[in-house]
Parts: sequence; C-alpha cells; structure tokens
Amino acid sequence: MKKVLSLLSLLFMTVLLFACTPQNVQEEYDFKSLNPKNDIYYQIFIRSFADSNDDGIGDFNGVTENLDYLVDLGITAIWMLPFNDTDQDWLSYHGYRIRDYYTVNSEYGTMADLENLISTAKSKGIKVVMDLVINHTSDTNSWYVDAKSSVSAPFRDFYVWTSETTAFESFSGGMKDLNLNNPDVVTEIKDIISFWMSKGIRGFRFDAAKHLFLGDPNINPSNALVKNYTLLRELQLHARSLDPEVFFLGEVFDYTYEAYRQYYIGLDSLFDFYIASEIWNKVGARSNMQYFASNIEKALNAYKPYNSNSIPSLFISNHDIDRIASRGEFSDVNSLYDLKQAAAVMLTLPGSPHIYYGEELGMKGSNFEGTADHGKDLTGQGVIYDQYRRFPFKWGDETKETTWLLPYGDSNDHMSLKDSLLNPNSLVNHYKTFTHLRLNNPALMYGNYYKTWKDGHTFLQGYIRQYTYEDYTQTLLVVHNMGDTTRSLDVEFLKYVYGDSLEIPKFGTVILEIDSNKLDQYI
Repeated sequence: MKKVLSLLSLLFMTVLLFACTPQNVQEEYDFKSLNPKNDIYYQIFIRSFADSNDDGIGDFNGVTENLDYLVDLGITAIWMLPFNDTDQDWLSYHGYRIRDYYTVNSEYGTMADLENLISTAKSKGIKVVMDLVINHTSDTNSWYVDAKSSVSAPFRDFYVWTSETTAFESFSGGMKDLNLNNPDVVTEIKDIISFWMSKGIRGFRFDAAKHLFLGDPNINPSNALVKNYTLLRELQLHARSLDPEVFFLGEVFDYTYEAYRQYYIGLDSLFDFYIASEIWNKVGARSNMQYFASNIEKALNAYKPYNSNSIPSLFISNHDIDRIASRGEFSDVNSLYDLKQAAAVMLTLPGSPHIYYGEELGMKGSNFEGTADHGKDLTGQGVIYDQYRRFPFKWGDETKETTWLLPYGDSNDHMSLKDSLLNPNSLVNHYKTFTHLRLNNPALMYGNYYKTWKDGHTFLQGYIRQYTYEDYTQTLLVVHNMGDTTRSLDVEFLKYVYGDSLEIPKFGTVILEIDSNKLDQYI
C-alpha cells in the first residue's frame, strides 16, 4: 500500500510540476498591477507626430488616431512634451514657455480632444505622462504680467528678482524663474497637479529639476540640491494622496550618476544620462568595452540606498540632444548594427526605456547652436537652432505627416514607417522584437536585479536579470557581442529566450534563461 501511495504521490508531483511551468505561473499573476511604475515609454513631440486636420501641425487627435501603432510597437506609456497654452511664435515652438497651466495649446486641439486621447489610451493599456514645467513660466503668463507691473503687485513674489525690474532666467528667451520658496507658488503647483490628475494624467516629467532653486540669491548653491529634492518629495506625497501609483520622473541633465542619487528621495525615476553615455561610448564608439556591464552596475547600485525601488528612465535619444542616428559614433559603415545593439541594450536593462518618436526609424536630427549655420534662416521659416532634433515623423502617408518644419540636410533621409514595417531587417522591426521580449519576460520588464556576468570580456559583455515574486522566479543571462566577428559562448543554460545559437553574430545579442539555483556560476 505504501508503494502505491508513493507512486501516486510521485505522479501527483510530476503533474504539479508540469502545471507550474514558469509560463503558467506568469499567467497566474498580474505582474503589471504588481509593478505599475515599470513601463515602455514613447516620447512624443505632438507638433511633429501626426496631423489630423491638415493644418501642418500635429495634434491630440493625431496621437489618438495612431495609438494602435504604439500598441503594436509594444508601448505601455507615452510622455508628451508640453501641451499647455504657450506663446505661439517660432522661437516658442517647443512649448516650454507656459502661458497658462490650466488650458491646452489651441494648435494641438481642445481640452475635450486631450481627454479623449487620455481615455482612449487607457482603454488600450497605455498611460499618459505629461511634461510639467515648474522652473519657469513665460513672460506673457498672467502671473508675470501682474508681477512686473509693480513691486507691490499681488504676484510679485511668484518670481525671483535680480533687480527691481529684472526677473531671473535659468533659460533665456522670456522664461522667468518661479520663486519656489514662496508657499503660495508651491500650493499653486499642487493645484496644477491635482487638476491634471483629475483629467486622467498618470504621471509627470519634471523639466529642469536641477534648476528649481538655481536663481534664488538667498540660497547657497550647496543647499539647492536639498531644496530641489525636498520640494519634489512634497509634491510627490501630494500626488500620491490622489493616486498611489502616480509616476514622478525628473530631468537632471548631468552625465555623472552621482548627480542623480539623492533625487531618488523625491522621484520614482530620473533620466539616466550616464547610462545613455555608456551606450554611446561602448556600443557606438566601441571604446573601453570591457567596462560596459560593470559601469552600469555601479550606477544602479548607487541609487538603491536612496530608493530601493528606483526605476531609471533609460534612453538613447531625446528632444534636447542630437538624435542617436546623427551622432558621430553611430555614423560609420556599421551604423545599423550599432543602432540595433543600442536598442537591444536599452530594452534589456532595469528601469523604464524611453523611445524617442522616430528613433525606431533611424531618424536623424542635429542642433545648429554653436555652428556656422546657427542664426541663419535656412529654410525660409525663421532662425534655426534645435528644431531639427524634433523633425516631423515620417509615416509614408501624407495625410498624417506634419509640415510645420521643412526638410533640410539629412532630416528626411530615412525610411518611412510604412516602408520600414515591410522590411524584416529594419530598425523598427528590431525594436518591436525587443519591446515584446521585454513585455513577455518579467525579469526584463519588472526586475531591478542586475549583476555583471563574471565571464565577460572586451567583446562579450553580459549581465544577469532576475525577477522573483512568491513562487515565481525568472533569471536571464543577457550577452552582447560588442565585436565585428562571430564569437562563441560557452555557458550552461535552460533555454533560449532570444537567439538560437551560442555562436553570437557580430554586434548581436543572445538572451538565455538560466537556473536560478546556480546563480553563483554566473556572478
């Protein structure tokens, strides 16, 4: 009888083990709900994305009508550059001169259009994050118009003054710094946050977070950092009282990871310019590749003492820097390989990747400031400075494309989305492959575990990604061939997640599932 029971027990355990394969356990849990702040972002400059009414300017409805493309691309969140009411002139095209925080840019549509975009995106599993500019307002904002009228004006103390008639500007061009030491200003910002959250906004990207107290003559520069993250924490707690899952993302434009650490006290995430620069230097320039994986580990470990759940915002392009396809490191004969590997790295690291619109097409775009062309009217539209970093998206469908900025140089020298999707070797199809790999593997999408693979060397750089929840664990080894010849990998593994051979082609990537119980073999 005992033998029969033993056999039955063995059979039961076998069935149980079969039923509890990682895939089935993965389906059992709603990992997205467990990790609401981990997303794959698409950064949109509305003016350049898609035109729905044939006026040459992108708009809210243009974004709404093309959400299915973003779903297909694997996007779970969008961050839109400022869409508040702004000065409508050539030099304010970017939207960062805020005239009214409670209304929208009429060139982009109506508030009802925006609300429809937010609700439609939500129905497709995409959350919307807005760019919130609290460092400064436009000099045409009603607050500033009142403030400059008299030293005793009601809004006088809303701004930082360097003299009776001059308000401080962290950024030139009629953008006046707010006095964030004034409790009334902070209360107003909380009201602005509440207003947009009531419209369905799920997160905020704080522009110029490094500069919030920069111009205040009463603050020692060494104390500005503490003031910055303390204010952000106060705003974060206010927003979390309305929605515990609200996402706070900050821009601290600095290429040293030490500059970000304390900001994680008041933010869920920061744009990681350091990791971006490591990708440009190691993947693009192929410089000091042997330090690639370990340098990233040092940066990620630096954030955890300040926020154990830190979520770096990863990127390789954005609106303030030259597009990656225009960088010198990515402009040689191996440019397509380099761009693909840069994407593969970004989409396999811990955090939330941010794809800059058109990056997946290999769009180019450079700044003209500091060049011989800066200050010239190159296209008959006005003075050019950074507009070509934000050139119109190329759909391959003229009914969608915006025309507010005319082509110049190599700005239009890439395949359209329509043609790219038909090409199996295209950059956009490579992005789709890796976004969906990330979506389908919790270790990539949600895990903040990262360890450098101990057997890496100059040309094979790898790292371990892992995610554990209750009885589910997935552990992956990601290895990138940083060289221009095929290289062999000799490693024990359970199955291929990406790739089908341990012979990794030049500039290629392989992702292997490994035994979590044997982790010591790899780190």
